[in-house]
Amino acid sequence: MTEGNGASAARKTAAYWDTLAPHHWRLENNYLNVPSVRLILGDVRPPVMVVGSGQGLIVEELRRQGLRCDGIDLSAEMMEYARLRRGLTLVRANAAAMPFADGTYETVIVATGVIDFMADAQQIEAILREVNRIVSGTGNVFVAFYRYSAAQQRFLTSLGLLRDGTLHMRSAMVLSRLGVGALVAWVAKTARISTFQAVLLCISTALGSTKRERAVGLAIRRVLAQAGDPDAFIEATPETQPYRDREAIGRLFDSLSMKIEDWQTSSSCHLVRVSRRTRPRY
Repeated sequence: MTEGNGASAARKTAAYWDTLAPHHWRLENNYLNVPSVRLILGDVRPPVMVVGSGQGLIVEELRRQGLRCDGIDLSAEMMEYARLRRGLTLVRANAAAMPFADGTYETVIVATGVIDFMADAQQIEAILREVNRIVSGTGNVFVAFYRYSAAQQRFLTSLGLLRDGTLHMRSAMVLSRLGVGALVAWVAKTARISTFQAVLLCISTALGSTKRERAVGLAIRRVLAQAGDPDAFIEATPETQPYRDREAIGRLFDSLSMKIEDWQTSSSCHLVRVSRRTRPRY
């Protein structure tokens, strides 16, 4: 990864989160959410760093639990909303170049929206090397990966929006603008099934989805309806991003010579504790 490519990717990522920031309050308690973090509290020792802290939901929760906790994020807009909504002062930084001394933290949590959104192995390795640098020799590193219910995975796969470990995120976002009739017609055409079968597919997906997935789907519809320029909002969304199941997550860390020490799975994310050892590959 050249410096130019890395900087370009960081700018695009920041632009996406900056665009989302005014609406993020509707969506933030998702993927790595408060219930998921509570699964690992027994292994979280202060001081804690949350990488990709967004508007500070997890930082606030860990402080509520009595832990010293800091956060970094790439998006200036997200940081401003963290200040306005929660009174939090976060650090704006690229996760691949954090402004902290070696061994500063006992626990580092890499939130969803960081590594799990990345396909470039070199970008991922750069972040994990930096994480390993700022965590103490006896500290813990957790990395979160977003997770869909089986019903959502079947729906996205049947429409070709999830294939070969890649989520076609922008196209999936477009569906949120469709009314019920238009959605059923699109599903029937895309999946090459009858209208009746499309209706059944939509109903079974809704019934099989988690409560949180249904709430997030409704929230995205509201965001697009209220956005001043929904087309620009959709255009800011990455065209694609990875979707990794347990097997793919395992392969990722194997490729980085990092061992998964522990694994927690909630309804919305996978949260893995990984070893700090890794060897150069490039």
